[in-house]
Amino acid sequence: MDRSRTQEWPKCDAAKAAGIAEKKIAKCLKEGGKKGVEIEGAADMSGLTCFCTRMTEAGDSVELLEVSMEGMNAIPDPANEEERKGCSGHISKLIIGHNDQTNKIAMVAYVAEPLKDKLNATEWMKAVCDTDLGGGVGGAPAESSTATWATASISEDTDNGKYYLKFKDNALTAAINYLRDKGLFLDDSDSDSGDNPAADFEW
Repeated sequence: MDRSRTQEWPKCDAAKAAGIAEKKIAKCLKEGGKKGVEIEGAADMSGLTCFCTRMTEAGDSVELLEVSMEGMNAIPDPANEEERKGCSGHISKLIIGHNDQTNKIAMVAYVAEPLKDKLNATEWMKAVCDTDLGGGVGGAPAESSTATWATASISEDTDNGKYYLKFKDNALTAAINYLRDKGLFLDDSDSDSGDNPAADFEW
């Protein structure tokens, strides 16, 4: 696992302590780092301050999804500008992982310092869990969730009408809708010209 950047890696260390293979941790960190740079670029072009997306490597593991978020927020090595990774710690994010074998999703929400007065990670996560969109999502934020970092792990609950094939898609839309309701999501409708780079990004 690449630890050449001068910073702490608590989520990577926690995943390793939980017995998760270092190769898997490295893959999630790498995916997060790459996605973070892409988000940084979109933010530079459009001014977006929040972002929601799916991640593929973490599956339904909250621990690995937290590693992905850590990778997204990583501080790049100033001596290696050609291999920029992370760079999106100033962007608030909610990311989602899923597992088609276990019928579970994992979510992690992070609120950056500039938005602490406008956005709360636990409330954002709760809004996604409580949404009525398309049959809803279900679950609840973990008790360890805070105003700046929240997690949730949600299993299919057919007895209560919470079906995996629906809520794995509903979660992303619900996360974006929450931002839109708070005036924090940029799309074509937010641009006078109707030409906003954020609207073309793959959310």
